[in-house]
Amino acid sequence: MQTINVLSRHDIEQLVDMKEAIALMRSAFAELSRGNVTVPVRMNLGIPEHGGRALFMPVYSPLAQQVAQKIVMVYPNNVQAGLPFIHALVLLFDATRGAPLALMDGESITALRTGAASGLATDLLAHRDASTLAVFGTGVQARTQLSAIMEVRTIVKLLVFGRSQDKAAAFALESAEAFGIDAIVATHPSQLAEADVICTATTSLTPVFDPHCVKPGCHINGVGSFRPDMTEIPSETVCRAAVFVDQRVAALEEAGDLIVPISKGLIGADHIRAELGEIVLGTAEGRSSPEEVTFFKSVGNAIQDLAVASYLEKEAKSRADRAIGNTVQV
Repeated sequence: MQTINVLSRHDIEQLVDMKEAIALMRSAFAELSRGNVTVPVRMNLGIPEHGGRALFMPVYSPLAQQVAQKIVMVYPNNVQAGLPFIHALVLLFDATRGAPLALMDGESITALRTGAASGLATDLLAHRDASTLAVFGTGVQARTQLSAIMEVRTIVKLLVFGRSQDKAAAFALESAEAFGIDAIVATHPSQLAEADVICTATTSLTPVFDPHCVKPGCHINGVGSFRPDMTEIPSETVCRAAVFVDQRVAALEEAGDLIVPISKGLIGADHIRAELGEIVLGTAEGRSSPEEVTFFKSVGNAIQDLAVASYLEKEAKSRADRAIGNTVQV
């Protein structure tokens, strides 16, 4: 019999914070760009009769000697019924013997590591004095985007762009109380011109902002779209920007924000300047001028999940006397 840890959302929140998650992403992306991990492009299984899809994301890290598998069930129609947009689990295994180590809530890990990746990208690419943040979306991902950006920049103003004014107002109020910032609901597209950093965390199939409203020197994190038919960022902005990705192979396979302008002949694959890990390693250049618009396009990578899961499993073991998590035998 093998004893494994089972960690809930509450357990995970006790074991890791955003600052640590950003540090984990720095190491994870460096290992990815070194070529030290095996990460197949995720399997995307459609469930059309129920309007959903299943995503399978495996990864093997020789450095950690661990294997992780994340399974994500994506059901956009759930939102209308007041149910979670995604359900997810992360499984962690010991690579030396194949023994299972942990089963964890994948929704909280996904939100945390996605926000942390944007935090790292913002730290590497945005202006040091960036003070105004615009967020598109009002869900869980939008909240972790804000949390991560607050870790790396001194944000004093938040512009919330959302389809629902009520949800946008609630998010703005929550953010103002949590971080002591001036958080307002954007009422006109032109307000985006104030933003030093933009985060898009939506499920939109079409661009969410006017490209002419992006000011010179702005940094953009695009994390919502993960399929070739999803585009949050206007092609004009992509063509204008210096583009950075989590992994080239995955981005060119899955990122509609890049695939659409490439398919139109507006840019080539070489428009991607670097992977985030290459900047961390110092093998590629980040921002090249104060006026340059930088764009980090993330489709999410399983090494992010393994990095967080591995850290959580170790922390849970070290704090076993505090009754964090549960153990089961399998």
